[in-house]
Amino acid sequence: MKNIYEIDYCMYSTMGRSRRNNEDNYYIDGKYRKDVTIVDDEMITGTITNRTNDMAAVFDGMGGEACGEIASLVAAKKCHEFSSKRTMFEEYLYELSTLINDEILKEIDNRSLVLMGTTGCMIQFGEDDIYVLNVGDSRVYKLSQGEFKQISVDHIAGGYTSKSPLTKFFGFPTDRKPLSPYIAMGPYKVGDVYVLCTDGVTDMVSDSEIKRIIENSNTVETGAKRVIEQVMENGGVDNATIIICKIAGINT
Repeated sequence: MKNIYEIDYCMYSTMGRSRRNNEDNYYIDGKYRKDVTIVDDEMITGTITNRTNDMAAVFDGMGGEACGEIASLVAAKKCHEFSSKRTMFEEYLYELSTLINDEILKEIDNRSLVLMGTTGCMIQFGEDDIYVLNVGDSRVYKLSQGEFKQISVDHIAGGYTSKSPLTKFFGFPTDRKPLSPYIAMGPYKVGDVYVLCTDGVTDMVSDSEIKRIIENSNTVETGAKRVIEQVMENGGVDNATIIICKIAGINT
């Protein structure tokens, strides 16, 4: 490999003030929320490297009768099963997104449901580039040299005065049209910070506030905790999950 990077990460997830369950899930470093009955806040920290060609993801489940957390669990579990088998430095998020969608559709049939789904956003740390994929309104941001920019795309319908409905999500029936997630790629370097979060974060905390918090935090752990604290201060009306990843170099 030409460039080897360490990626420090912190994941923080909370049920929020108003919900009775947490329909969010996540995947990073082989970890995801296996017990969907957990209502306590969760935080995990660690370090991965791009040598492993690993990924990070957050999912925001939706659907009645406790099915939102099942959809997000299916997605997180599929990330673990699939990404742990990848060894070649090639983009695999599109293939993974298709598998996630198919698996949720099977679960809908097995449960005789009309609809169950989850939004999702993912980043994959390749050899020299980072790959981004999202469906729905879970977001990926990049903070680099003082610029904080959303690098995912919100899939929401326009023309509504209240929160707009989603136009894409995992669990979308492909007999109507292909899922067609948003996909992008680009280089990354030492010092770059990537933020993945569900709309329970972005509905409560502005982009400028997220940027300010991260820039004033010495570690990814402190940054993630402070963002969630701000979510709760501002009302915490929904489940909220965030993963912050910071790129550091390794001497080879």
